Amino acid sequence: MVSHYELTFIEVSAHYFIKNSGENRRNDFQYDEGDDLELTSIDYFAKGIGNIAIKSKTNRWVNQYFSSANFALEIWSSMLFIEAKKVTIIGVVFDV
Repeated sequence: MVSHYELTFIEVSAHYFIKNSGENRRNDFQYDEGDDLELTSIDYFAKGIGNIAIKSKTNRWVNQYFSSANFALEIWSSMLFIEAKKVTIIGVVFDV
């Protein structure tokens, strides 16, 4: 049985997508038009997952950018991290 739900993230301050783990993150997805991606899991972390930060020895200005995603979505072998203040699920708004 397949169920469909609408989930919307509101007031997103950061998102970070990793296509795969390790060196495989550079490989392209192999899919045909019309294929669906599988949402394997979705997790919520009230205090965030910890610091996601950009570190550069040569361009220090980028070191000021960071986030702590409170949602982690596993899509096949990929991860999407989202930092959001609210989420709607089937039209109901939740402050997170």
